[in-house]
Amino acid sequence: MQSVKGEENQKSASDDLLAEIALGEDSTRQFKADVHNGDSLASEMAAFANADGGTIFIGVGDDGALPGLAPKDVARINQLISNAASQLVRSPVSVRTENVPVAQGRIVIKLIVPKGLDKPYFDKNGVIWFKCGADKRRINSKEELRRLFQFSDQFHADGLPTKA
Repeated sequence: MQSVKGEENQKSASDDLLAEIALGEDSTRQFKADVHNGDSLASEMAAFANADGGTIFIGVGDDGALPGLAPKDVARINQLISNAASQLVRSPVSVRTENVPVAQGRIVIKLIVPKGLDKPYFDKNGVIWFKCGADKRRINSKEELRRLFQFSDQFHADGLPTKA
């Protein structure tokens, strides 16, 4: 009975995954076939944390193809995720991962990045990233930075006392 229920949960998780992938990339979803570069992953995490949060699906191609990951790659990528979130993003972000089984023993990692509470988030080079549609971009102007602080409730205009 336990194994039947476990299989149903796996099937449900796979169905949910397929439904999310069918929606494509946007401001809340990013697809990565594989990840080898912690710096690149950190910039994606910072962009999501500076926006409204989101999910990075690792093992999914940009076109929605589902190659998945070999089980041996899952441990390597989970370690890379942990290191990037804690050491390559300033302030560190608390991410969550879910390993979702797909066909032929392959796995997709759902990397869930919450909306950040300590904005702005930087990569290790001090670059502030922000989600812009399905892509990320650098914040380059004072106006954009000011807006980011305003939206995060960390920027307040000081009031001057008057003798009215």
